[in-house]
Amino acid sequence: MKISFLIIFVLLGITQMNEQCSKNEKQSTNITTRTPAKFNQLPEGIEFDTEVEGKAIKNDKGEVNSYEITSVEKRLGELNAKYKGDKLVDDKNKEIKFFKPLCRGVSQGFEEDQREYERSQNELAELKKKYTIITLHCDYRNLM
Repeated sequence: MKISFLIIFVLLGITQMNEQCSKNEKQSTNITTRTPAKFNQLPEGIEFDTEVEGKAIKNDKGEVNSYEITSVEKRLGELNAKYKGDKLVDDKNKEIKFFKPLCRGVSQGFEEDQREYERSQNELAELKKKYTIITLHCDYRNLM
């Protein structure tokens, strides 16, 4: 008798766990796949959950050490982004562009790396003159 109650209790627990897991699975799927209608024209390869650089983290001297990592969705929200025609703009009507920084795992040698880094930084500086830039995050752990 005790064993039958125990078996029924375990089966009910497993059934409830399966229902809860499937409910959580549906919710997480909706979060990652939803794209609000107001941001339906993001560039190819850019998704709402794509990691980008957020606020700068500075040291005691005021120099930028690194950046907080955030998502495209949050960054666009911070900028109060909207579309003006077919262009994505911030709250000051300045066009928003996405920038992919130099990100590679295998070095070409110090001089080549330095030239590529300087070229990338010059390109970024030029873009910042005309546009609001959202810089994509380079996760070196995923390279190889």
